[in-house]
Amino acid sequence: MDTKRALRIARVTVLLGVASLLVVFSAGGEPGPDEVGSFPFAERRTELRDEGRDRSIDLLVIYPVDATESPVRSCPLIVFNHGFLLSGDGYRSYGRHLASHGFVVALPTLPMTLWDVHHAELAADVRFALDSCLDVSEDQDHPLFGAIDGSRIGASGHSLGGKLSLLEAVADERIRAAALLDPVDGGNPVFPDPERYPSVAPERMPELEIPILLIGAELGSRTAFLTPCAPEDENYQRFFEAANPPAIEITQLDVGHGQYVDKAAAAILSTCSIGDVPSERVRSSAAAYLAAFFLWTLNDSDTALAWLEAQLLLDEAEGRILVRRK
Repeated sequence: MDTKRALRIARVTVLLGVASLLVVFSAGGEPGPDEVGSFPFAERRTELRDEGRDRSIDLLVIYPVDATESPVRSCPLIVFNHGFLLSGDGYRSYGRHLASHGFVVALPTLPMTLWDVHHAELAADVRFALDSCLDVSEDQDHPLFGAIDGSRIGASGHSLGGKLSLLEAVADERIRAAALLDPVDGGNPVFPDPERYPSVAPERMPELEIPILLIGAELGSRTAFLTPCAPEDENYQRFFEAANPPAIEITQLDVGHGQYVDKAAAAILSTCSIGDVPSERVRSSAAAYLAAFFLWTLNDSDTALAWLEAQLLLDEAEGRILVRRK
């Protein structure tokens, strides 16, 4: 038997085995992490005001509801942080997908401008948004009373939002897991300031003793205009290499940094390289990975972990991704 034929047979065998595993995992009747979950969901928007710091944050919360359209009680909370000069609305599809699987998802829009981006202050804004969500869940007069289980909190985000998620996780032991979309550990290359732009990798990563999922765009470090959107010396790979186990790194092949955002036409992302993989597929696959990871880490679901491992094997065998684990 020639080598190419042997490899084809081995690949088909792997694909059939993984496909059968995925069927078994979904046999319980619950939708898989790649499907819309069993919970309907609703949305609330509010403006948060931190008077002590003179900061305002627009907050979109997407949460699961029951048959009476009341919030489902005691759900895990995921705080999802947006990229540079973007907004929480640009990631609504992730919030809706995660809410359908039983998570309350907070999508803050953090105060920043092109000329005023203070990473340490933004990380404090993330903490304020998280605290505010927990406060309303304990307020008997608030519509979201009882919706959040404060012992099950996860952090997520894209690009700068990924870095902010880890800055908050380093300082906040309430965060049990972090899953990030092409995070960037950058600052101001012209005017470096370690207090304003604290570096996370490798300096702060050893402090994190939580499961971490890093989803990265293969083309993020490719220069499309002047500078790459996710420079190689500041990208998801550097976070993974400095992370404590357990950590999973997924490289999505032929994918660009800006393809994770719902509103991909945002001007700030027009300079990022774009791959041939359709952006809708990029987002849906990333959302499935996030759902499986958080179902595993926040709901202690071994089934979700098994689904994730099987899906990674399948996607890697089909040449869509590369995976590293530790």
